[in-house]
Amino acid sequence: MLTQDPNEPGWIRWIRNPRVRRALILTLLWVFMGVVLVRFRAVLLPFALALLLAFIVDPLVELLSRQKVRGKNIPRGVAIIGLYLVFGTVLWIFGSWAVSQVAKETAGLGRVTKSLLVEGRAMTGRLLDAAEAFAVDNALPWKRAEIQQLVEQNMASTADEVSRFATSLFIIGRDVVGGAVKAVFGAFLVLMLTAFLSMDKARIIRFFHSLVPPEYQAAYENIQAGMGVGLAGVVRGQVLICLANGVLTFIGLWLLDVKLPLILATVAATFSLIPIFGSILSTLPIVAMALTDSFAKGVFALLWVIGIHLVEANLLNPKIMGDAAKIHPVLVVFALIVGEQTAGLMGALFAVPVASVLVTLFKFFHRRALAAEGGTADIPSAEA
Repeated sequence: MLTQDPNEPGWIRWIRNPRVRRALILTLLWVFMGVVLVRFRAVLLPFALALLLAFIVDPLVELLSRQKVRGKNIPRGVAIIGLYLVFGTVLWIFGSWAVSQVAKETAGLGRVTKSLLVEGRAMTGRLLDAAEAFAVDNALPWKRAEIQQLVEQNMASTADEVSRFATSLFIIGRDVVGGAVKAVFGAFLVLMLTAFLSMDKARIIRFFHSLVPPEYQAAYENIQAGMGVGLAGVVRGQVLICLANGVLTFIGLWLLDVKLPLILATVAATFSLIPIFGSILSTLPIVAMALTDSFAKGVFALLWVIGIHLVEANLLNPKIMGDAAKIHPVLVVFALIVGEQTAGLMGALFAVPVASVLVTLFKFFHRRALAAEGGTADIPSAEA
């Protein structure tokens, strides 16, 4: 053991302290990992998606891994492979039906467009008749021929645009095939990363736990528990609500005999992953498509969608997401705007989970500050 020089500077003695050296080294490790993530953020999307997916399926993996076969627990790797096989089978069965259904609905897009043009001309004629009658009754100048010619020109240009769009479907299909190849590769990469993260969950948790000094590990465990509760509500809850939204939307549109029910339900389910704005955006195409049949059907479709949102707000959100995962709507809107401005659609998708983590950290340190002010040594839980 080296003898200490009583004349050495205080900061040297401070650095010699083993606890200080340990804290500095661990801090540098955290900073190093942060710099690496920021430097290579362009390739982080598959890893972020895999992390979310691993978090979503973790309860099922835990449930299966606790089952015993011949007195031994099922290995996590086997549980994950079993889940993949089950999900793959369900996806194959559903996909076989969905592909044929989407093909039928897509084939009907041309008929829908043609009917919209016909109905548009008929509605324009009725509006022109009413406007002409009003002009005659009130002795107003009215040149119906010029106005009708302008409307017909607009209708014709719209029809030409639709025709040009139809001729470009081949090019779009070629691009879709290329995109599908990339999507399959990306999905395989995400599933592979998800399997690795799920199988090594305990080792990953131990690694991050080892990066925290012993005197702060109790606080770290409280923060980790709070994040688990918040993310369970935000991530798993939102996925379950997304599936429920899609199923209920499809049932309603199918019962109302609205065109393209599966496509519209898929849009509604996908958009519901984005809180608040997603529900509003997905409602517009549903009501617009229903209005092409009749005004009454449009009203019923709107009422059905509003009913789904009421069920989500008053039944599904409290039961699935739970009170501990609630984030104030103002914070949700702020997080969505920041996420969209920062990273587009993917930023909006990850905005609320990231906001949940930040809110958990804020609540923990806020409560700890209040506890310190009150003179208590207890560290409060991070759970909201």
